Amino acid sequence: MYLHRIVQISAWAGWLVEVSQLGNQGYQCWVVNPELDVLSDGAIYQTSSAAMSAGRQFIQRQQ
Repeated sequence: MYLHRIVQISAWAGWLVEVSQLGNQGYQCWVVNPELDVLSDGAIYQTSSAAMSAGRQFIQRQQ
């Protein structure tokens, strides 16, 4: 079992993007929408920047 550690949070009008570190495996992106649903693409990224970028792209596609 891996421990998720939050490493970055960003906010956009009604949306949150959170990046967590999954042990030494990499980073995951989590998005919280205005309805407070928590979403993840399930991908593991090599960098926190790549995970944050994925979250931003998801939000841009939804707006």
